[in-house]
Amino acid sequence: MMRPHSLAMNQIRRDAPSPPPLSGARREGIAPAKEEIDALTGLRGVAAVLVAIYHIYPPADFPWGLRQIIARSYLSVDVFFVLSGFVMALNYGGMFRNGFRREAFLTFMLRRLARLYPLYIVFLALRVGYSLIAYGSLQVPGCWFAVDLPHPALSLLANAAMVQSWGIATAITNPTWSVSVEWGVYFLFPWLALATLHGRPWHAWLACAMAAALIALVGWLTAHDGGWHNGVLDAYDGRTPSPMLRCLGGFILGLALYRLYGWGPARRLAAAGWGWLVAAYLLAGVLLQWSDYALYAGFPLLILALACDRGWLGRLLAWGPVFQAGVLSYAIYVIHNPWIGLFQWSRRVLPGHMPGWLAETVIALGLAGSILGAAMLLHRLVEVPGRRWVRRLAPFRAAQPRS
Repeated sequence: MMRPHSLAMNQIRRDAPSPPPLSGARREGIAPAKEEIDALTGLRGVAAVLVAIYHIYPPADFPWGLRQIIARSYLSVDVFFVLSGFVMALNYGGMFRNGFRREAFLTFMLRRLARLYPLYIVFLALRVGYSLIAYGSLQVPGCWFAVDLPHPALSLLANAAMVQSWGIATAITNPTWSVSVEWGVYFLFPWLALATLHGRPWHAWLACAMAAALIALVGWLTAHDGGWHNGVLDAYDGRTPSPMLRCLGGFILGLALYRLYGWGPARRLAAAGWGWLVAAYLLAGVLLQWSDYALYAGFPLLILALACDRGWLGRLLAWGPVFQAGVLSYAIYVIHNPWIGLFQWSRRVLPGHMPGWLAETVIALGLAGSILGAAMLLHRLVEVPGRRWVRRLAPFRAAQPRS
């Protein structure tokens, strides 16, 4: 007699995922991506903003509650990784239903390159160009927007190719270590998708076990690498294997989550409004300082609940301003690092010219407005046209992304 979990997995395998609730193609303001689940786009925006605040502001500056949330916001990157696996399965999983095909693989990689590279390389060029023009060097420590490369040739080549965090070098713009490792995981996507999305049920269970093992391994490595980490999953040094393993574990988990999303009972349960329960679980875990692993366990459940896009939580994250933050999330994430220097400078200068509370208000509003303004400008002038330009480079007919 077949065990209950085997019956469930066989049902998952038979059920084709129903069409997800897609974006309403909001054309006012900033143009969204071609196909999106609004609440997940909003979640991406919240995660990007939390990462930016985490890098710029010391957690001690915030009152109790917010302090704990900001201090654990490095885990927002893990939300990105799980969400990325889910969204790649949603949009491209069907391309590899029948195995690896060269045309489909090239189409997939070109589209991901078009999504990541234009803004990435333009911002990198701006920082490198500024360093050469203003200082005549690529080794400029402690100067705003300038770069300080211990091994300029290696660092520059690795960062330009987006392979720096494959155990080669540090990221010139620190947050882009995650862009580099995600780019690396994309090369494995056809085989990961074939096994996790279209293989036998035990393949999906094995993928979940592998993801859990990789995430546990990251925690073990950070505990023994001699570096400074705010938590066991705070792995970011691209000269070690930890960031790549961190990304791979989350990405595989996202693929397995999408297969679960293809099972009707799971969708109905996720749509029952228990996203708030998961959010409450995560908030309690942050406030009570649970381990990174305990918090991580809530990320797939939250994404699954939001993917069904029902209830007040889904509507809140699909709300216009939050949704637009999600559209800008990649730009916010890539460019915010130089604002750390602006923040430190303004905190030294402004309190001498105005009351402390007013200085803090001006600093907060100035940082938020300037980051969002720059992100919006780069999104319009670089991301969107760059994506179109790169896609036109394809020397072959694009394969259909979904079966």
